[in-house]
Amino acid sequence: MKKIILLLFIICFISTNAQEIQRYININGTSELIRDADLIDFTIEIKTIDESVEKSKKTNDNNLEELLEVLKTFGISSEDIIVSPISLGKNFEYNDRERQQIQKGFFVELEVSFLLRDLTKYYALTNKLATSNDFAIIRSNYGISDYELQHKIAYENALKAAKEKAEYMSKTLGVNLGDVLEIDENNLWQSYPNPTNTITMESSQGGNISGKVTIRRSIRVKIAIN
Repeated sequence: MKKIILLLFIICFISTNAQEIQRYININGTSELIRDADLIDFTIEIKTIDESVEKSKKTNDNNLEELLEVLKTFGISSEDIIVSPISLGKNFEYNDRERQQIQKGFFVELEVSFLLRDLTKYYALTNKLATSNDFAIIRSNYGISDYELQHKIAYENALKAAKEKAEYMSKTLGVNLGDVLEIDENNLWQSYPNPTNTITMESSQGGNISGKVTIRRSIRVKIAIN
């Protein structure tokens, strides 16, 4: 038993020393792509408050049909439209005099998300939506239709940047690069699931709108040096 413990101790000691003498460098490679947006992602809220759930839902259903008809008129494909499940319940409002919340009717609400791929229709569409008090645009962001491809290119560029940095650093220090030991995404640059949007609206005589989408990626690479 003592021999087994001694053998395990020797193996751990050798392994620890091997790790300690392993020399390496950590490199961060970054990439930033700026692309012209070719679509806008809208999210619209439809909320109705009435004296009963039945009336509230019926009105909400009618408003939804009206919105879908508007989107169809502007050539937006049903494949680019997502309607959320409804939420419903008691509606409460704050009473300043009594300093408490009191129930006033029932609410029904849902969200409709859609993609506007023809940016020349932006002003006409938003003007049409603005004529109704039943719709509220709660979010809108520029996007690009080939995001997955640009996402891949950004990663490739970040890896190339890391490789180039490692090569000139090792050459300057007079050492040789060995195997790649680790590759990690830099969480600081990956804090958002969607690309960071830089909105630069430019109206022209034709009523067009334009914007930029910035995709940033950062990679950490650990490389052995000899």
